[in-house]
Amino acid sequence: MAIFYYSDFSKRCSSGNFGDDINPFLLGRLFSKSIINSEDVCLVGVGTLLNDHNIELLQGYRQKVVFSTGAGYGNLTTRLDNSWDLVCVRGPKSAKQLGISSNKAICDGAVLLSEFYHIVPESERDIDRIFIPHLKSHWAGGQAIRKAAEASGFMYLPPDCNADHFIDLVSRAKLVVSEAMHGAILADTMRVPWFPVSIHEHHRFKWEDWFLSVGMPYYSRTLRPLIWDLPGGSFKAYLKKPYQKLKTDLLKRQFVGIADGAVGLMSDSDVLHHKKQSLLEQVAWINESYAND
Repeated sequence: MAIFYYSDFSKRCSSGNFGDDINPFLLGRLFSKSIINSEDVCLVGVGTLLNDHNIELLQGYRQKVVFSTGAGYGNLTTRLDNSWDLVCVRGPKSAKQLGISSNKAICDGAVLLSEFYHIVPESERDIDRIFIPHLKSHWAGGQAIRKAAEASGFMYLPPDCNADHFIDLVSRAKLVVSEAMHGAILADTMRVPWFPVSIHEHHRFKWEDWFLSVGMPYYSRTLRPLIWDLPGGSFKAYLKKPYQKLKTDLLKRQFVGIADGAVGLMSDSDVLHHKKQSLLEQVAWINESYAND
């Protein structure tokens, strides 16, 4: 399959990650099978993928087609030649880093998920609030963070679960608090209010890139203290248990504060509609230009 996306989590860590794993599903439904199965043309999809390392990895393809991809991780100094078709990128910060027109800064392709999944009406949403950690926060402190979140009335939803299940739960929520950017993007396109936070992991460049793409001012709230899971059964963990409880209680209070007072964010419906239409126009152009079936 000639789709390039970040799949190291599944390869190296035996773990999925929603924001990356949606690529085969989403791009596989948007683009011609002849493109998807091509050995010459590679679709560069959803994710923060544009950097020198990944550009080098893809040089074996005759043509590289960039669709809604972002920059932000790693150096980006490589001058892209004519084998790269930068159809559209995630946002204006990515476009600026690549030195291309801001007209190519459309949006993250994950907003098109709402073209394939049912948007649940507000009156039918049956989950009060969900917290989505970044995958690395889930790995580092998931047990403690889950405890704080659930004690505050949040459903804890890590991004390593089945994509259909993940989308179903988010679409049924009344509020999504997310450390994972694609948790927020999914909530936004499913028209569920969302609120961005950071605990262990937050990459401002990519968040701001997406905020700007949908015409919103950047915002995020940092939750503290940092917390890591204690190794089970060790004497060191036993000694740290009271301190861990204190940190968990402090984190819980912040979750309660968000639950009680945070106003969920959401992009303007007309802006989102325009972005989706613009992305679909680029899909049609790519299919017309590169498909041979």
